[in-house]
Amino acid sequence: MSDTMSIPTARLAPSTHSVAVPRTSRTVTAPVHDEREYAPTWMRVVGAVLLVGGLGLTAAVLAWPGEAPEMALIVPGIVAVVAGFLLLVARSGFTVTDTDVVLHFRPLPARHIARRRITDARLVEADASTYGGVGLRLRRGVRALILTPGLGIEFTDDRGRVTFVRTRRPEAAFRALR
Repeated sequence: MSDTMSIPTARLAPSTHSVAVPRTSRTVTAPVHDEREYAPTWMRVVGAVLLVGGLGLTAAVLAWPGEAPEMALIVPGIVAVVAGFLLLVARSGFTVTDTDVVLHFRPLPARHIARRRITDARLVEADASTYGGVGLRLRRGVRALILTPGLGIEFTDDRGRVTFVRTRRPEAAFRALR
């Protein structure tokens, strides 16, 4: 007797007719333009310091003998760990396909905007003061993905929402949108 148990199963005969497979609402197309931008060095350094400091503070509080009032320090330690991690992994970018413009801001999920809804696109010079800070900036009717200052694409959709994405190759991105 063997050490594994074998159970015979009936095998299905090959099918002579085809079965229609439903397609999903989003089809995958090859990107016309794809670009990613990592967080600047200063942001990653701050993230690393926060991550290490938060881990050190959390470890020190958890290793403290007995129950002490220092346990309240665990909350700032965990907040520092989360903020540091988010700063370390921050990345922005966008992909232009035949049907969509896909905005990426890690760690958040991608956002799809149909190309048929884009009414205007232009090249814009922007920095942190233009949209009120660095990162994903959301204001009434305006969305910006900006990690470093420089030239980017600003496009408007048919509802009047303005979206700005910083790019290192603005001319290529502009041509892909047109």
